[in-house]
Amino acid sequence: MPTRRETVLDRRVRIYEALRDVPDVRALCEQIAGLTARRGAVADGTLYCETQGAGTPIVLLSGGPGCSHHYFHPSFSRAASFAQVIYYDQRGTGQSDPDPTGERYALRQAVEDLDRLRRELGFEQWVVLGHSYGGFLAQCYALEHPDRVLGLVLVCAAFALPQVELGPSRQSDFMSPEEQARIEAVRQEPEVPVEQRIFNAHLNGDWKRQNYYRPSEEQLARMVRYEWTPAPGFQERINEDWREFDFAGKLDDFAPPTLLVEARWDLTWGADKPQMLHQHLPRAQLAILEESGHSPFDDEPDGFFSLLSRFMAQVE
Repeated sequence: MPTRRETVLDRRVRIYEALRDVPDVRALCEQIAGLTARRGAVADGTLYCETQGAGTPIVLLSGGPGCSHHYFHPSFSRAASFAQVIYYDQRGTGQSDPDPTGERYALRQAVEDLDRLRRELGFEQWVVLGHSYGGFLAQCYALEHPDRVLGLVLVCAAFALPQVELGPSRQSDFMSPEEQARIEAVRQEPEVPVEQRIFNAHLNGDWKRQNYYRPSEEQLARMVRYEWTPAPGFQERINEDWREFDFAGKLDDFAPPTLLVEARWDLTWGADKPQMLHQHLPRAQLAILEESGHSPFDDEPDGFFSLLSRFMAQVE
């Protein structure tokens, strides 16, 4: 019998009084067969990208803002069996070039960079998949370049509807007072590197904010070493820019096929968020996975990639 994995619903409490070192782990990019890495030229810099598989291209937009493409590994290798998967790091994240001035950290620049990457890779159209903040960026791209979007996939996606109340976040609903106190104490450690603070906060229960299954220490180490990598000023400038957007009514008649994948235990927003997003994209197909947190491609890969495979076949 396989060992049952601990979930956020178990409410198990672990408190580590001593700070742990971040384990030394290799990036998954170095271990996954079939990845082809390259750099694509954009204005005043280059973007790092990888491709895997063959067929209709699907580009993955990571969240944060500030995450690299790495957290799509290894799950999206399953998609390489029915599509050509494009992983990339947005300007100022991961292995893509930073902007020393910070002036190019803007949503319109991110949309321009993405379309420049499309041209560099030689695609007339592609399927655009955005996760979390990446889903918001995907909507910005779809509004700016609808003729380039063969299909749109939004996974636990953020959006810009200032007039809509999404309900309070549920991210602390499964944390005990002891966990919350220890997490705050870890965050306030003045002489501890940020990677080590993030790692130890997750060990003490911070993983419950957005995960359904408890990550292993190896997974947490990869997260802090390779996945949360914003350049100085990137997150602040993008978040400031984000506040200027309002999508109200702009995607009511969006024509390309659109798939919304939501998760019952995505605690980032209130429980009604999936239906609110669907009202914003009324022509889209909505699917809600029942045993997933903020990253359903990791939590329920069979269900998620079955949905994605059928969608890609529909697009083709």
